[in-house]
Amino acid sequence: MSAVMEEFDDIKPVVDAGELPAGETILWQGRPDWWRLAVGAFRLKLVGAWFLAFALWKVGATHHDTGSWATGLADAATLLPALGVGVGLIMLLSFLTARATSFTLTSRRIVMRYGVALPAQLNIPLAEIDHAAVKIHADGTGDLPLKLPKKGRPSYFQLWPYARPWKLGAAEPMLRAVPRAAEVARLVGDALVASQGGKRAALPATTTPAKAGFGAATPAAV
Repeated sequence: MSAVMEEFDDIKPVVDAGELPAGETILWQGRPDWWRLAVGAFRLKLVGAWFLAFALWKVGATHHDTGSWATGLADAATLLPALGVGVGLIMLLSFLTARATSFTLTSRRIVMRYGVALPAQLNIPLAEIDHAAVKIHADGTGDLPLKLPKKGRPSYFQLWPYARPWKLGAAEPMLRAVPRAAEVARLVGDALVASQGGKRAALPATTTPAKAGFGAATPAAV
């Protein structure tokens, strides 16, 4: 069975053990870290940098016209409300997105449930995962992209914000902003080994920020 993308209104935010077939067990469940989601998926730092660059330009332009640095700073200060609203909206959207998302690893599959306005579910059998990788950030959170066969692969825009960046033509679902990513990566690696008859190697333990991969293919950087 290939990965299945479904959208529906009546869905529990988290997979319950009672929903699984007999013999299938939950190995791990988690939600993305909302702050890392804001920084990574919603580009919070980039928005802040844009406002800073515009503010510096405004200070310089006003000083050029008036000869007064104080006037320039006063003009730039008028951008602060817009900056506050923009940052606040991004943080709110990230928080709501994280709350509406759950990742579940079972003995047979990975289930991603997400979507604030329109809930969606991506059901990925472990046997269908060609390769997986992990990128661990300095705070211990990380991203785990999953490479799937071309047949039945969801589109990039169906997956966003849980799509590997810039993989537009060959979209890869990604467990994004996962807390304690090194531990989760080991669990995913072990589950792949168990489900695919030992054809894949488990991810080695790591406690430092790094890019690593597990699987038969060459590890791919996020």
